[in-house]
Amino acid sequence: MASVNATKDEVDEIRRRMAQIRRELHEDVQTVVAGAEAATDWRRYVRLYPWTCLGAAVAIGFLVVPKKRRQVVERVTVAPTAEAATAAKEEVKTERKAGLIGAAFGMLVPVVTRALQSYAAQYVENWIAQQAAAGMAFGPQPTPPPPPTGPRPRPGMGGRP
Repeated sequence: MASVNATKDEVDEIRRRMAQIRRELHEDVQTVVAGAEAATDWRRYVRLYPWTCLGAAVAIGFLVVPKKRRQVVERVTVAPTAEAATAAKEEVKTERKAGLIGAAFGMLVPVVTRALQSYAAQYVENWIAQQAAAGMAFGPQPTPPPPPTGPRPRPGMGGRP
């Protein structure tokens, strides 16, 4: 009789333990599913890392959009005279010079722009330093409160007037 009660207690304990394991397994699966949904939600990444997503979108767009094909047009000039041939050669030289000037200008513009930005930043920093030295950088400074009026406590009297 004692062994029958012992087996019933063991069976009940096993059933209870199995129910607990099933519940824990269900909770673990729900946690994994929630994590997988969060990992595949692209809106979450845009919210957390907006600049990285913007850079990735620009890079993907750059790779996906096809480049324009340049058409090479060859000019064939028929010069009936030597003077016309010389004029055509001079025109080609002028175009090359304009291309070189444009390339030089294109290289100098960023350098000049950066120099102007540096100058402006130094000017603003010096102005801020001057304002701070003058005590006006953050507006008027608060004045200390006025001294208390009335009788002062006497020493040795327990702080009473």
